[in-house]
Amino acid sequence: MVDQDCTTLDVSQRRELSRDLNRQSGSFELALVPLIFGGLGWLVDRWLGVMPLFTLVLLVVGAIGVVTSLWIGYDRDMRRHEEEGPWSPSR
Repeated sequence: MVDQDCTTLDVSQRRELSRDLNRQSGSFELALVPLIFGGLGWLVDRWLGVMPLFTLVLLVVGAIGVVTSLWIGYDRDMRRHEEEGPWSPSR
């Protein structure tokens, strides 16, 4: 009998790992997107000489965008969870 290599994952383990990595990406998005947008705004402000204007606007737009994206993804996941649960009316 041959032992399985511990690095091989079956389909359910791969699916779970992929799901976990996708969930973790939300925290990076939440931290990095406003930072990147704020940095781009800072560069535009320095170029145009209107210092805090574009920095603040792009920082807020980035933050609102990423929060909206995470909210929509969470809502989609929860709707799917509700439909697949044993409490679902379709079961």
